[in-house]
Amino acid sequence: MALELCVVIPAFNEEQAIAGTIREYKEEFPTACIVVIDNNSTDSTSAAARTALNPLTDYLLFERRQGKGLAIKRGLSRRSADVYIMTDGDLTYPAKEAHRLLDKLLELRADMIVGDRVSGGAYDAQNIRIGHSLGNRLLTFVISGLSGQRYNDVLSGLRIMSRPFVSMLDIRSAGFQLETEVNVIAAQLRADVVEIPIEYRQRGEGSESKINTIRDGFRILYFAVTNWIAFAPMQALGIFALVAFIVAAGLGFRVIAGFLNYGFPYTTSAVAAIAAGIAGLLALSTGISLRILGRNDRRRDIAQFLEAKRNWNVRLDEQNL
Repeated sequence: MALELCVVIPAFNEEQAIAGTIREYKEEFPTACIVVIDNNSTDSTSAAARTALNPLTDYLLFERRQGKGLAIKRGLSRRSADVYIMTDGDLTYPAKEAHRLLDKLLELRADMIVGDRVSGGAYDAQNIRIGHSLGNRLLTFVISGLSGQRYNDVLSGLRIMSRPFVSMLDIRSAGFQLETEVNVIAAQLRADVVEIPIEYRQRGEGSESKINTIRDGFRILYFAVTNWIAFAPMQALGIFALVAFIVAAGLGFRVIAGFLNYGFPYTTSAVAAIAAGIAGLLALSTGISLRILGRNDRRRDIAQFLEAKRNWNVRLDEQNL
């Protein structure tokens, strides 16, 4: 019984690089199933991929809805495996680096190993768009803070994931929010995530990044904030409640001072203070209620995740891995 590997490669207008990506990963992982998802390409990506795929063991899928998240969701749902390797179809992530990360995942029995392009300077050295580097660092800082787990490269496209972790991925993002969602879910599951610096190649001629620095950056940030509110409502609503109480206290002090000094209260300020206080109490009570309800769901998800991990580890032990 051999280790079942599945390499998932989303591709959009990558006819110049997709065949080379497939061949490189097939050479490095000869027993792996390669799943290529053509994400509504307008060039000959599908034809180039089909020439490099083995029709008996590999898959060429089509996702007409635009977005990397949708493409990856379709690819992960096509084939069951012990370990999933997620990479891009533009030859920027060397297969030998993916193999090194796979070895580390099996050694540590981690849930996800992420190829860190930033720590070693590989991303800055190869990326010719300065906005991408600055945006990646900013998003990494913000998402690390929101998720409560320190990350170095939240947007890396090279990820080695275990079967139990993939089974818990309810991917809801459509586009480039995918990596952010995976990181947030990992933090909520208390998954064992390890980032390892990797070599990162420059894109080949004719291949361009599909991420728009400003538009997609705001989408990723918005997605991270809304997921933070969903997963940690007490933190988000607690901050709102604190601000509301401070405003209520400030306005209340003005009302009392006005009454003591001039003999009459500031009616408008009094109404605003009461409204702010009520808003703060509502936010606080809502946050507490949602936290209690969410904690039970989180405990159930973590228990299910741990059971899947136990079964996965037993399977790997039987293969002496």
